[in-house]
Amino acid sequence: MVDSDVIGDRAGPAQTPHGPTASHREIQARPAAPSAPGQPSSGPRSSRLYRSRHVRWVARRPPEAIPARRPMVAPGPRPIPRYVYVPRWGLRDVPVEAGGDGHNPLEALTAVLLHALRLLAGALGLAAVVHLLRYILLVVNRSVPVAGWTDRASAFLAIFGGLVAFGVFVYATVVFTRWITALRDDAYRRHDLRDPRPRWQIALLAAGPLVNVAGAAVLLHEVARMRDDLEPERTRRRLTKLWVAWAIVNVLALIAVITRVVATASGSIQTSANGLAAVVISSAVSGVFAWWLGTRLMAIFGAPQDEPLPSRRWVAVA
Repeated sequence: MVDSDVIGDRAGPAQTPHGPTASHREIQARPAAPSAPGQPSSGPRSSRLYRSRHVRWVARRPPEAIPARRPMVAPGPRPIPRYVYVPRWGLRDVPVEAGGDGHNPLEALTAVLLHALRLLAGALGLAAVVHLLRYILLVVNRSVPVAGWTDRASAFLAIFGGLVAFGVFVYATVVFTRWITALRDDAYRRHDLRDPRPRWQIALLAAGPLVNVAGAAVLLHEVARMRDDLEPERTRRRLTKLWVAWAIVNVLALIAVITRVVATASGSIQTSANGLAAVVISSAVSGVFAWWLGTRLMAIFGAPQDEPLPSRRWVAVA
């Protein structure tokens, strides 16, 4: 026989027609027991997946942002840089001027000065030729009378040649004054200095008649002392030769002017011929000097001077 109490316990609590018993109501009122740690929860699975201890987030760069590998450098001491000259570079950063195109005004004025001196040499040569023709005509007129139109034409050509030479001389003087001003500014700017001489003083020393014989020499000697790329003794010798020739040319020009004025006032044919001869010699010498002056100035200040190579070399005999 089966115990009726045991069967009742296994089958569950007895129910009455009116509803569940008291024990059944107690079971429904109890909260649900928490699940074990290893068992999945009945909630959303996505939040549980990202909180899992088996998942780790790793940040990686995109392929285009990964820098290239540096080349391998061979171990050992590196060679020490050596220079055949004293390097003048440094850490100083000179700002670029706003709106500047990198054009150096000194280079442009140097080219203009060379062109003006070539033009002056041509104008002085033309004046010398015209005055020489006038001189020959006066020599011929001492023994043979010449036509009136020939005398007037030669006189007009002499005056025209003199005016052309004088106009080109004024132009070359103005260009020379501007060039020497720019040259001095460039020389002092290399030492972060300003030219101590005012502009009017430079213009007077460089363009004043007879004053520029000594004044221009003083101005250029000051430039040579400020230029570190020029050899001092060699530059001094060149400038000395230059200004000796300049003095000779100015003395000849002064003699020609005085002789010409005296000949015009005297009215003598012989004195006029002497004045024309002096003008011919002075114009020819001045033209040659103007051409040579442009070459020498470019050689002295146009580019850094190299050390002179010795004409003789000594070698050791074993």
